This record gives sequence, C-alpha cells and structure tokens, in this order.
Amino acid sequence: MSYQTYHLCRRYLGRSVYITCHCGTRYHGVLKHVDDKKAYILPYSTELDGSSDRFFAPALVGLTLGTIAGLALAPRPYPIYPVYPPYPPYPPYPYPYY
Repeated sequence: MSYQTYHLCRRYLGRSVYITCHCGTRYHGVLKHVDDKKAYILPYSTELDGSSDRFFAPALVGLTLGTIAGLALAPRPYPIYPVYPPYPPYPPYPYPYY
C-alpha cells in the first residue's frame, strides 16, 4: 500500500467507505483497521450488486397500496353515530339528599 493511500485510509477509520479493487470489484462497509499492506472493512452486506434493493422496493409499494385499498373498501364494523353534546355540569357540593 502506498504512503498516500495508507494515510488516506487512516483518516477514514470508523467511517462508511467504498473500496474499489484493481479487478473492479467494489466493496461498501465500515473501515475498521489499516496496516502497511491491507485495509480491513466490515461489509454492510454480502450482496455486491445490490439486486435485493430492486426487488424489495416494488414489493413494498404494492403492499402499501393494497393495504390502503383494503381499508377503504372494507365494511365498517359499526355505523357512524353523531357526536353527542357534553353532559350538563354536576350541582355544587354538598349534593342534596333525597
């Protein structure tokens, strides 16, 4: 590892980084340790191409729209009653005995 790369990695210890290898593979994770030959990261996931994000987003949108439509079309469990006015205030203490 070159002198410039080593000191660049030392500045970003404990932060989220992207590391691109010579072969073109790109890793995303937290930079944990740097020595004179290697940089060690804790990867966020084992998926390198991010294909799981493309599957999850449409499924979440479909689930949300289905829930909203189901709640809108579902029958109400009870009829909607008007709001009643509040009760009149109680008489002052002591209450009259009958």
